Amino acid sequence: MPTIILAHLRGDDGSGAIREAAQQALWRGARVLAVSAQGDASATPVYSSPEAFEQIAKELEAAGLEFELVPAQDNSAEQVLELAAEHSAELIVLATRKRSPVMKLFLGSMAQQIILEADCPVLTVRGRNQG
Repeated sequence: MPTIILAHLRGDDGSGAIREAAQQALWRGARVLAVSAQGDASATPVYSSPEAFEQIAKELEAAGLEFELVPAQDNSAEQVLELAAEHSAELIVLATRKRSPVMKLFLGSMAQQIILEADCPVLTVRGRNQG
């Protein structure tokens, strides 16, 4: 079965990415591997929260999809890339959020690393609170 990786950001910024991953999975007949991340890997360690997994599971179950929730590791970007390679993912759906150029310089960018290093297409979904 084809696989889609969902790199979800906790909170409102990630809800659009969940919906887009569900739509893509239905269209492709794929399952979803979801990693719940917060912020950029180099900023702070990242850990999954029960609330984030609850939100993901609720939306993917409602769509009738096969899915797996994957606990986040310290380096979410590397984890997403490894999962995509390991499962020969057809697509990575990536939640993004707006940050200033200075913050990107100091903290790096999880999204940028995934976009530049992924071996499959990456679909970025901007948070609904982004202008």
